[in-house]
Amino acid sequence: MKKLIFILISTVALLYSQLTLADKTSVDAIVILDSSGSMKKSDPNSLRKPAAKLFISLLNEDDRASIMSFSDNGYPITYLNTLDNDKNIQLTLNATDKVSTKGVYTNIHAAIERAYRIFSESKSDRDPIIILLSDGKMDVGDDEKSQALSAKLINETVPKLIESNIKVYSIAFTENSDRELLTVLSESTQGFCKVAANDEELHLAFTSIFEQSKKPDMLPLTENTFLVDDSIREITIVANKAAPESKIFLQDPSNKKFDASAKDKNIKWFISDSFDMITIKKPLAGEWKILFSDNENKAYIITDMKMKSKFDFINENNTKKLQAHAWLEKEESIVTEVTLLDAMQAKIELVSPSDQTSSVPMGLALNDESLLGVFISNYTPKESGTYFATITLKSETFERQKTFSFASIYTPPPVEAKEPVVEPIATPPAKEKEPKELEIEEKEDDSLKSILIFVIINIIIAIVGLAIFLILKLRKEKKTNEESE
Repeated sequence: MKKLIFILISTVALLYSQLTLADKTSVDAIVILDSSGSMKKSDPNSLRKPAAKLFISLLNEDDRASIMSFSDNGYPITYLNTLDNDKNIQLTLNATDKVSTKGVYTNIHAAIERAYRIFSESKSDRDPIIILLSDGKMDVGDDEKSQALSAKLINETVPKLIESNIKVYSIAFTENSDRELLTVLSESTQGFCKVAANDEELHLAFTSIFEQSKKPDMLPLTENTFLVDDSIREITIVANKAAPESKIFLQDPSNKKFDASAKDKNIKWFISDSFDMITIKKPLAGEWKILFSDNENKAYIITDMKMKSKFDFINENNTKKLQAHAWLEKEESIVTEVTLLDAMQAKIELVSPSDQTSSVPMGLALNDESLLGVFISNYTPKESGTYFATITLKSETFERQKTFSFASIYTPPPVEAKEPVVEPIATPPAKEKEPKELEIEEKEDDSLKSILIFVIINIIIAIVGLAIFLILKLRKEKKTNEESE
């Protein structure tokens, strides 16, 4: 897995110079649902199916969708169908119900490769995305083969996905899923990986994917209350339910309440166990409320007054910063009306990889005429991983919201080396010695003197003895010489 992490780092590092997100109009989405037998335990109520239906229902007539089941291989149930008529929409929705839990293995590599081939065979200028739901790890019945396929997925398949601009969004059903593999797969392709341990987290993950891929105009919700203005032509509300039997009500600005039983040609109501999705055409302007619902609801809109956004990474003082732009657009022109913009509050709310939240204000670009009407903010990431961000433009009568995510690698700034401070070493005061210590030291001194005297005497004796020996030797040699003569 160290090799996988290396590829993640080298790939995500490229995003700093290459990543600039603008609003897209249409997508080609392949939803890959795990059909291995373990899903009986991790998803006993088949919650992944209505969550996938939520995502499909949020797409529009310009989008295409495909449903694929996977276990030992990838098995397309439907191919990329345009969602421009009720027949194709229903065909795609029904395909999710055909995903079983009878598979033996979990071959993620085969599923992603199959999706890649579908995109390769399809000629389209739509934005291609893959949504992968799995509860396990790469498993083809042999550990060595499984590891080899994991490496092949990252080393061979991921580069092809990057080259084709195919984003992969992964949803892991349990903490036992191969999060490392799924994270590398997703973040390397500019997607993200989420863990969805329950139905609420699951459908929130799908709505997050919808927001990242379609970048719809959204309305901020505060305590299930949102503000509709005159420019909004249609609104779609996704409301969470505390329990399958919970009933959702809407209250319009005239305080009129209505639910799924309302008979109105401008209202379309979709019910599931974990959420309701309501689409209202020509909504009444003013304050709306969602009644008897949990938090984390969503409100998507179609409007003449659109909010646009993009972001890029810039280098400033050897530090990589996120620069975000946001502006309002009407009839394909940037709104520069001073009265509206001066009353607007703009900010970015960020959630870091460690789930720490922060809020960064945005200000109008005042010194650049080419950016007239554009709100700008810079942010320096302090962690490595995927950040989730929400841009909000808000005034007393107008609110808009956009979400996006980005991958970041944080490198701490270099620390300047400081000269070491050398403290002077104080000489401790002399310690007065005890009488016993003095007595012992005196004895030690006497012993040393005695030994030294003894050594000196022996040296003198040795020198004298050597001198006598040499004198006697010389005399003997002299006498011998005289006798011989």
